[in-house]
Amino acid sequence: MPGISGDFSLPSCEATTVMSQVRRALGATLGTMLLITGAGVAPATAAEGTVTVSSGGYEVTARVVVSDRDTTGSRDMPIDIYLEHDGTAISLDQGWVDVTDPAGNQVWAGDAGLTEVEEGHLRAVPRLQDAALIGDYRVSFTAFVDVQGAGAPALVRIGAVNLVSFQVRHPTVLEANARSGNQPTGTVTTVAGKMGWRVWRDAGYYSSVAATGAVVDIDFDPEGPGPRAKVGTATVSSTGFFQMDTRVTAPGRWYVSYAGSSEQNPETVRITQSARPHTRSVHQGTASRTSGNATARIRVTATDVVTTLEPQMVRVDFGVTTFGTIGSTYGVRVEGRRGEGSYPNGRDYAPRHSFVGANSAGYITMKMDALTPPGVYDVGANVVVGTCTKWSFSGSCGPMDLPIKDDTITTLTVKRATITTISASSKSLAAPQSVTLKGSVRKLQLVSNREAAYRYSPKAPVKLYWDPAGSAAPQYKKTVYTNSKGVWAAKVPTSASGRWVAEFPGTSLHASSTRTVWITVK
Repeated sequence: MPGISGDFSLPSCEATTVMSQVRRALGATLGTMLLITGAGVAPATAAEGTVTVSSGGYEVTARVVVSDRDTTGSRDMPIDIYLEHDGTAISLDQGWVDVTDPAGNQVWAGDAGLTEVEEGHLRAVPRLQDAALIGDYRVSFTAFVDVQGAGAPALVRIGAVNLVSFQVRHPTVLEANARSGNQPTGTVTTVAGKMGWRVWRDAGYYSSVAATGAVVDIDFDPEGPGPRAKVGTATVSSTGFFQMDTRVTAPGRWYVSYAGSSEQNPETVRITQSARPHTRSVHQGTASRTSGNATARIRVTATDVVTTLEPQMVRVDFGVTTFGTIGSTYGVRVEGRRGEGSYPNGRDYAPRHSFVGANSAGYITMKMDALTPPGVYDVGANVVVGTCTKWSFSGSCGPMDLPIKDDTITTLTVKRATITTISASSKSLAAPQSVTLKGSVRKLQLVSNREAAYRYSPKAPVKLYWDPAGSAAPQYKKTVYTNSKGVWAAKVPTSASGRWVAEFPGTSLHASSTRTVWITVK
């Protein structure tokens, strides 16, 4: 911490007290950060120090505030001084600030003279030069202020040497997103981005360089009471790109952070992560293409579907897991392997892409209904990925268009819904005894090329489980079959309170279904 020195004596000066320098975060946003939708940037860091003098019967305290700077942001360095006093009014007579660079040289550019923004608020705006030195800058000031109050007006001199310091560093340019930012819980996503620095060259210009070898920390903060926790780290490649594969556990926020160095600014990007609950199986796969030193890879995520009489929207997510974006408006496809009804050759979907995250991720949606042929569907892609070969602050990143064509990156399964029922001959027993369980199985099926309906299913297996009251797991008891009318019956001994569970296990074309009945034994 810089020392405090200097002669502030005036004939009427009674006491001078200097408080230690403190640092605190302010809400200033760094203009050099490039952000995606849903992402945020960490606030800048400001430094402040205070000095108090007693003179002419008044006590005046000055709080000096200045923010850290970088070499490619605004050259202006606003230095604000806030005055507190025990008089009734205060105004500036004259004053100035002195800024000293890490080599001990005074910063002469800009306006070092103090002006009055409003009563009790003074400001000076010195200015950084090109090729400004990296390191700590020290701020001193002197101000003469007129104080009025109950006693006679007084001209009070207040100031301090090296009262507060701030840092000048090269800016860190950090971009990041999640690919995709809205996925089923439990699936793999890629948190990826790029990072570089702007540094001064001896030739007299600023140059963009990849932050090769730098390490970024990746944290996740779930919605709700759960704590923010570190998930992992990623290392920036020679092209300025970094990535980390991780699982989506809940909605929340990713924090991608670079801690900074003695010459480089720290930086943080916040990314909103949505997560969709699901009850069906989820499938993921990747496809890639390499040419020279460039590689493009995409991941697709699909969820199994159970169709009912009501149409439903089905979503397939995709994301580029490498340093690039998808330029194709179409290309992610879903193609059925089995034909039926109005779709004798299978039903295919090739909807328009919906993009998020600057075209590095997106999704497609399609409508499925009871007429959609059940079976396995191939999820593939025929897309062009514009792949960067180098990091760039602005302008071209040396993009290379790499086509990826894979008809089966992953699959999803479509099944039609079923309905299983169960009832008991008695739901309240005075003592242990046998009860008769009855029920039926109905399957959603085509009744014409344009119509589907639930129909009773003959010879359908039904598994019976006994689930006793309490924490014990359900116990498999037997399998029965429906008769020609789709109805089943079974006589079962029941010795305690609990549930009987009837489950149709499903087929390759029809989903499973379950129903329960509760029985009380007194």
